Amino acid sequence: MDQGYQLSLDDMEKQIIVQSQPNRTAYIDECGSFGFDFTTEGASKYYILCAVVVEETKIAELHNAINEIKKNNGFANTELKSSKIGSDNKRRTRIISQLLPIEFRIVLFIANKQEFINGTPLTEYKKSFIKFLHQRLYDMLYHVYPKLKILEDETGTTEFQESFKKYVAERRPQYNLLNEYDFDYCDSKDNILVQLADFIGGSINRFLTDPNVPNYYEMLRGKIMAFDEFPNKKEPYWGTTTPEECNFDKDIYALSVKCASDFITKNEEIETDEKRAQVAFLRYLLFYVQNVDPTRYIYSNQIITILREYTKQKISRNFLYRKVIAPLRDDGVIIASSSHGYKTPISVEDIKTYLNSTHTIVSPMLHRIGICRMLIQQQTGNKLDVLEDPAFSRYKKYFD
Repeated sequence: MDQGYQLSLDDMEKQIIVQSQPNRTAYIDECGSFGFDFTTEGASKYYILCAVVVEETKIAELHNAINEIKKNNGFANTELKSSKIGSDNKRRTRIISQLLPIEFRIVLFIANKQEFINGTPLTEYKKSFIKFLHQRLYDMLYHVYPKLKILEDETGTTEFQESFKKYVAERRPQYNLLNEYDFDYCDSKDNILVQLADFIGGSINRFLTDPNVPNYYEMLRGKIMAFDEFPNKKEPYWGTTTPEECNFDKDIYALSVKCASDFITKNEEIETDEKRAQVAFLRYLLFYVQNVDPTRYIYSNQIITILREYTKQKISRNFLYRKVIAPLRDDGVIIASSSHGYKTPISVEDIKTYLNSTHTIVSPMLHRIGICRMLIQQQTGNKLDVLEDPAFSRYKKYFD
């Protein structure tokens, strides 16, 4: 730990929470490279960082499962690499299908290099490019998993690796600087889980750059714990549908994304269980609308499965609504909902669906309150109005 840093009481409480979590390791690999001359053959349009996260007690089990998949798909004596599969979509899809039952999580950061502003340090200097983008991934990882060891595929010179390890250590949350060995490099040839990160990152890149491949986001959605991108997308992912078919309203969508993004920026450093769950919920909704399906609602059970990674509290439907969704709406975040779950609104119809589902609950309740008030007034000759209590001023204003 930094000798000049003094732990506060809040830091100590956070440290207790961190230490109560299981030990996890994130295995990271990159897909893509620095460089912005897209006329050059083979130049990458995206820079993707993929982290495969697993509890340490389950690493051996995951190793065995991946080895078995390698043997069954032609990688028995060689490194599992996305580039070796290339355009063989059937083989790639088969491997992903075999990965789904295995227990591990994915955290993704995707940079669309085509959208970078030229002449900035990110486009001019490779070290700035790598440090900025990798730190974005680490910030997300530490938010999801405060107690984490990171192993990343080797990149650059030994000198750069040492300077980068120091850079990462200086930017870790101070209360969680347990030791200097929580971040290190490894050779992907010797680490099967870094190979897995290579395969997944490469598969996502194939989907982003080739319109003829399956939607690997869709296939892996149950594995993806957190997702971020740079710069942020301006439109949803349409897939086989069109904005017109979905009655897309750019103002509704832009406002919904802005409200969610502003909340995330404001609260992503707060380490309470409720705030962590709220930020995770919004990130998942944004990931879904921008990469999977903007029309589909996400079932509560699917969301609960994701949020359980963020807190030791028991996550129930009641917790999801009262501690996550209701406070977000109170804070001005727009969330569409129906009997099928929750989503980021993209149309007026999404808002109407939410209002209608709320109306079927609120309207009968208000009607009953009105009857109760009227009966008491009649019985007391209008001497008692139960809504005169300041606590019920909003109800009184509504009925009056």
